[in-house]
Amino acid sequence: MSRIFTSALSLLLVLALSTFAMADNAAKEAKAKVRDLAKNAQMVKLSDKALDGAAEVDLFKAIEDDQIEVGVIQGAMKGGKLFIKNKTDKPLSVRIPKAFGTRPVMGQDMGMGGGNQLMGGNGMGMGGGMGMGGGMMGGFQNIPAEKVTAVKYQSVCLEYGKPEPNANIAYEICPIEECTQKPEVIHLVESLDSVNLRSAQFAAWHMNSGTPVEHLATETVLHANGVRSTNFSRQEVQQGLQLIQMSRAAVAEKIQVETSSSSTGY
Repeated sequence: MSRIFTSALSLLLVLALSTFAMADNAAKEAKAKVRDLAKNAQMVKLSDKALDGAAEVDLFKAIEDDQIEVGVIQGAMKGGKLFIKNKTDKPLSVRIPKAFGTRPVMGQDMGMGGGNQLMGGNGMGMGGGMGMGGGMMGGFQNIPAEKVTAVKYQSVCLEYGKPEPNANIAYEICPIEECTQKPEVIHLVESLDSVNLRSAQFAAWHMNSGTPVEHLATETVLHANGVRSTNFSRQEVQQGLQLIQMSRAAVAEKIQVETSSSSTGY
């Protein structure tokens, strides 16, 4: 039995090391890709309309069809940069969704920092994270043929208690539904361009992670100068509570409208 048990442990160790090596290689490739994209990128703002004569494509469908190459730098919890390369010989107008997510390429089970993050914003603003999610008002990233453009985004972290993301960790974007299935959280992320980000972070941690508001309101942090203070100010807490109520109310109203329309046959 002991020999069989030892063999099983050895096999599990080999598999774990192999998985880690593959994830590490994927992370290195992702970081190298982003560096290449960043070197040739032109900073732009999202437009509310497509470029004249350009083909309109959806972000994730264009990735699937190999029309674009995408990279992301998640600088911190509050935002980062999204890079898109047009791989075709014609201009593209890439439709950016109102919300998308970012997550570490190696995954949080590999010991990486992060936390899923949501993006949101307007220009526009988006969001990002290790389950970080992102969202924005939506719009077009207009890209000339074979060129690279970049937009800045705003973000909030979805997973309370995870290490803060940084630019040294390789991230990838994903549909927002792969970071959270909670409609009130998605609604919050889509509103990041018009709300206080600290208050939005308070709301996101409560609604997505289930962290009690009492804990978030009283949690303290130790600063470099040795002074300890609450993580969120009283104003940020009050605004965060309002955002929680507003997000839930907006979702409830949407459900009511959809239910009413369904029952009347319209």
